[in-house]
Amino acid sequence: MIDIYMKNEIITLYRRGMKIKQIQRELNISRNTVRTYVREYEEIQDRINNSNDQNEIIKLQEKLVSAPIRKGVSNRSVFKGELKQRFYEMITEDLERDKKIGINKQNLTASLLHRKLRAEGFDVGITTIQLEFKEYKNKNKEAFIKQSYDPGYRAEYDFHEIKVIIDGKVRKLYQATITLPFSNYIFVKHYENQKFESFIDSLVTFFEEINGIPLTIVFDNMRNVVSRFVYGGDKVYNPELIKLSNYYGFKIMTTNPRSGNEKGHVENSGKHARTELFTFNYEFNSLDELRGYVKDEMIMLNQDKTKLIDEKVHLIKQPQERYELGRLETSKVNHESLIMIDSNYYSVPDSYVGKSVYSNVYIDYINIYNEKHELIASHNKKVGKGEYTIDIFHFTTTFMRKPGALLNSLALKQAPKVIQTLFHKYFNTKVKDFIKLITENDIYELNELLVRLNNGYKLTDLNTDEKTIEDVSLKQLDQIANLFNQGDKIQ
Repeated sequence: MIDIYMKNEIITLYRRGMKIKQIQRELNISRNTVRTYVREYEEIQDRINNSNDQNEIIKLQEKLVSAPIRKGVSNRSVFKGELKQRFYEMITEDLERDKKIGINKQNLTASLLHRKLRAEGFDVGITTIQLEFKEYKNKNKEAFIKQSYDPGYRAEYDFHEIKVIIDGKVRKLYQATITLPFSNYIFVKHYENQKFESFIDSLVTFFEEINGIPLTIVFDNMRNVVSRFVYGGDKVYNPELIKLSNYYGFKIMTTNPRSGNEKGHVENSGKHARTELFTFNYEFNSLDELRGYVKDEMIMLNQDKTKLIDEKVHLIKQPQERYELGRLETSKVNHESLIMIDSNYYSVPDSYVGKSVYSNVYIDYINIYNEKHELIASHNKKVGKGEYTIDIFHFTTTFMRKPGALLNSLALKQAPKVIQTLFHKYFNTKVKDFIKLITENDIYELNELLVRLNNGYKLTDLNTDEKTIEDVSLKQLDQIANLFNQGDKIQ
């Protein structure tokens, strides 16, 4: 039976220009099987390219990258697989401790390793750990063989931790680093976590930046890549990553445990980029400001990589449509006109209370749709827990019915500053007029209004010939004026 990884191999070879007969010989499978998956790929890709319906595109992308679930895989942990990986992770953690506090008498022992592994659920004897630990301690230093790669063949991926100051606070961020060993091109992007959404976003953004896809991408054995190890040391790749590789046509490769040298190019490049970027510049007002700074600096850092021009010729062509990165969520709107996503709350228009809505959850923002697939709300994504994002414009109908609820509402407290000022200074006794005002006019017009009021002008005193801020309609200002009493000049 064809599994999802074999399907990836078929499509990858086909996109590289191989004929069906060649693919059949290469993979040792039937020609009809190859033909079936190639035909499916062409038909779905053609429908994606010719569709204007984003929801249909998402469904087609999912069908394109899906495949039968692999069967008959054992979950048994053996020393050659997950157990061995965890064993060497603990040794690495011990070495990292020595780097931080210096070599000391807090020495790691086989007995301690055995107790920690048993505590984590591994069924392994002390003798096995003692022998492996002794072999590790007595192992001779390895000789490394310098590698050379053809253009477009290989990219290497890694995460590096950095510490910076954002908005006055020390923050730990994660630097996704991707390199092309042939041209020495370096891509970096920074995230607040190493979750799968961040991981996938970094790959897709990298493809867009170089306008192509390398034939292979080399990863270490991070959870975003390897779901688990099975009997015999085989690796089961994350099915979502396999879907992405199916869609873009790259082949997944992983290093051996504790073999960072196998992707030494990205290890060194990531550390170099981190040093160049943040040794002297480490204070920023926001994550967006940091990302803007990094983008500009990386252009300078990569400006001498002329070999990238030669390498781009050999990259796989990007699909016409970007892979849909959003996670689809279905939510029921509660009595406060809020939905909960990842332990945080987001508002929708109050007409949807009690109804089901659909959300595409992206790395930095959330789009919310009704049952007709119409966009009804969009919010920046919160990273904490129990936080609220409220749009005052989602509650205008409710506030017209319940004007007394506005004053102490979270909706008002989270509203733009101009809206808060207008209410508290000029409209605190005229709530319905205020709601009508903000509903019928945009922020630009409201800013102009506030300037006029703060300067002591009564809006009816405006001369039609008076110059106003660009693109602000006097007619609209006149409509705003009707909401005010026709009394003396405002002081």
